[in-house]
Amino acid sequence: MILVIIAALFTACKGGQELTPAGYTSPPLSTRNAEPPREEPKQPETKPEPVAAIPVIEERFEFEREEDKIDHQVNRFFVILGSFRVNENANKQKSKLEHEGFSPVILLSETGLHRISVGSFSQEQEARQRVLQVRRTFPEYSDAWLLIRRDL
Repeated sequence: MILVIIAALFTACKGGQELTPAGYTSPPLSTRNAEPPREEPKQPETKPEPVAAIPVIEERFEFEREEDKIDHQVNRFFVILGSFRVNENANKQKSKLEHEGFSPVILLSETGLHRISVGSFSQEQEARQRVLQVRRTFPEYSDAWLLIRRDL
């Protein structure tokens, strides 16, 4: 009788395999007691803020005031915040810009326009940086652009 019981046990285990629920497969021995992999929190993607191209015009011009010419004549790159056909309108804008903390200068272009400059630079890169800084700080001047003085 003992032999019958032993034989029944061996046939129930199907050749020495463990009894497991249907569809279950045990993980490999190397991962049985390992911690589950941790998911790293996803960092939000930071995309650079799109920067509108900086318009550039190259032209000849004169300074409206002699004092401005003395202060800025050595520079070739000018940050422009406005252009006006009528001198009175240019002076109104200049006054407004002064109240906002700028030191505007009126340039008389070869095309007859009164350009309002709020900075002059000897290096183009510095002028471009100033244009971008003005655009960021003063959204109402998001159309600021660069004037390059053409040699006479």
